[in-house]
Amino acid sequence: MVSQVKSMVAADADGAACGSPTQLEALLRPRSIAIVGASIREGSFGLHLLNSITSGLYRGAVYPINPRYEEIAGLRCYPSLKALPELAECAAFAVSDDLVEAALADAADAGVRGGVLFGRAYEPPGRGGPSRIERLSAIARGAGMAICGNNCMGFFNFVDGIKMSAMPPPMAQPAGSVGLVSHSGSTWSALIGNQRDLVFNYAISAGQEIATTMADYIDFLLTRPETRVIACLMETVRAPERFLAAIEKADRQGIPVVVLKLGRTERGGRFALAHSGALAGSDAAYGAIFERHNVIRVTTPDELLDTVELFRSPRRPGAGGIGIVTDSGGERELIVDLATDIGAPLAEITPATAARLVGILDPGMEPQNPVDAYGDGRILIEPCLDALADDPGVAVVALATNLVHGRAYGLACSVAIEHAFAATTKPALAFGNIHSAVSREEATRLRALGVPVLMGTATALIAMRHLIDWQRRRDDARAAPPALPTQSVLDAARAQARAPGASDALPLPQALRLLELFGIPASPAAFTVDVAATVSAAERLGFPVVLKTAAPDILHKTDAGGVALGLRDRAAVADAYARIAAACGKLVQVQAQAPPGTEVLLGMTNDAQFGPMVTIGLGGVFTEILADTVTFQPPVSAAAACGYLQRLRGYKLLQGYRGRPKADLDALARAIERFSVLCATIGSFFAAIDLNPVIAGPSCAIAVDALFVPARNP
Repeated sequence: MVSQVKSMVAADADGAACGSPTQLEALLRPRSIAIVGASIREGSFGLHLLNSITSGLYRGAVYPINPRYEEIAGLRCYPSLKALPELAECAAFAVSDDLVEAALADAADAGVRGGVLFGRAYEPPGRGGPSRIERLSAIARGAGMAICGNNCMGFFNFVDGIKMSAMPPPMAQPAGSVGLVSHSGSTWSALIGNQRDLVFNYAISAGQEIATTMADYIDFLLTRPETRVIACLMETVRAPERFLAAIEKADRQGIPVVVLKLGRTERGGRFALAHSGALAGSDAAYGAIFERHNVIRVTTPDELLDTVELFRSPRRPGAGGIGIVTDSGGERELIVDLATDIGAPLAEITPATAARLVGILDPGMEPQNPVDAYGDGRILIEPCLDALADDPGVAVVALATNLVHGRAYGLACSVAIEHAFAATTKPALAFGNIHSAVSREEATRLRALGVPVLMGTATALIAMRHLIDWQRRRDDARAAPPALPTQSVLDAARAQARAPGASDALPLPQALRLLELFGIPASPAAFTVDVAATVSAAERLGFPVVLKTAAPDILHKTDAGGVALGLRDRAAVADAYARIAAACGKLVQVQAQAPPGTEVLLGMTNDAQFGPMVTIGLGGVFTEILADTVTFQPPVSAAAACGYLQRLRGYKLLQGYRGRPKADLDALARAIERFSVLCATIGSFFAAIDLNPVIAGPSCAIAVDALFVPARNP
């Protein structure tokens, strides 16, 4: 649906790409590697890099490049890239910042198709003109070179045994099924060196992405047959259109993308700017993009690891919740508390399952989920797991136990989940409530059998919630999308959006015409310029009415004294007109007063990276003080809009809480759907749109004000 909308509106170009499949193959799977700046000096970056590459399982040619030496580490050393006996597919640059520009230009001239720039490319201030990073980018893009970096740790190709890093952690073998792309070099090395048997196929430290971006790496990983899940540590998206295309492709292929977004807070965003030179972007927009395109968002490295471990298993859940067997009453309470806090859905077991558990458990034990299977000391875990696995409402089966090292009971628990895993096709796993207590040996044994072993109560519950939510969103994506406007309606809407008017806001008649074109109900209104016409319009619309200034340069009407409510007769209208005209000018809007209801805000802003983003929330103090809002990428269906409304903390107010009139939620959802279609199709013409408020009443949802702020360069 998003792609269909984009075909109806102009898309921003991301600029020249350096990430075609051929280019990425040359970078990440080169048949030959040149090390520019290789050295014999102990402790030098160039020697560390050479030793790293040659100490792995890589079987391609390795060429040291340095005019000062004839041989390094038993390999012939060449004075330049052009002196090589064959074209090097990838060049790694172990040179200082002041030499890297000339070295990259030489590589481009020699026809090298991939390069790794480790340095910061620092340049003292005051030079003027394009920065060193900009000049390096221009060289790479001009030559069509795929570049890892700059300011990166390099990459690991576990498939071909390439350790392209001067300070590599140990390389596990054989290659795994997880692709990793990271903007954080330190976390990149920590993830590679994890002590939980999580092995990657490619692990890329992307750095500042001067030519090749995270989108290109994701696209490459999607072509690799061993990739089951992709993990990303992200500071920003530098190529939005290509990134969206890559994550859409991942979801179509059923390959989950798990993202730890860095710099999500205002203060964290400032560090992102200093660290990578990239604007961190609006966190609400990132959240909307991730949700729309079924990207799993995590908040800590531990959550990322547990989530990736669960998703690398090929098993996917059906409908339902989580079924858990534990061996502790106290830890069962902990699990329930955390599941409630986290929103992890614990399954409601059927009466048949409860009866089956009664026949398994010791007398007096409760047949509830989570199941405490430790009563009189008998090990009843396996039959309890089997009972939960057979329950139609259980989508994921889990054993919560600490798998304490060296304890015979821990081995018995391990065998129980092993057998239960083999007996079901549902996702089944073990997790430890105290991750430091989990036996590495038993965890390794279970993982080798395909059983995920997660490493903490909270992170395990979140990972299971992610798995269920990811599958549900994939299933929901098959629902019918909202109808797009016909071409004639779209043409008329564009004409209204472009019509002459004040630069600060679209004139109200044009704004209301746009609502009409997209089927968004609005309170009936007339526009007048004198008292007689105003009184006459009020009589036609029917009392009571509302009077508002329609001066296009007044955006905050109430603050300017430009609003009068509840006018019930001719005299009240005439008096109100005189006051508003004196304060704000002659042009006014006469409007039928909306029926009572709950105020709702519908708004749109144009994100600098991703375009139109819609925000909904309860109006008044609920929006401004409580920040009770939800943001999403348009367009959405009415069914999806209902789901967003239910996320609002004040959702009960729409359901008639404490004497308030119950809102017509179907009408409100339809209004949100049509507003989202408006934003998706012509939102690029506006910097912001506000329908504030929309009155959600018992039988309708009506917009009573509309503000359209034109974009400077639509």
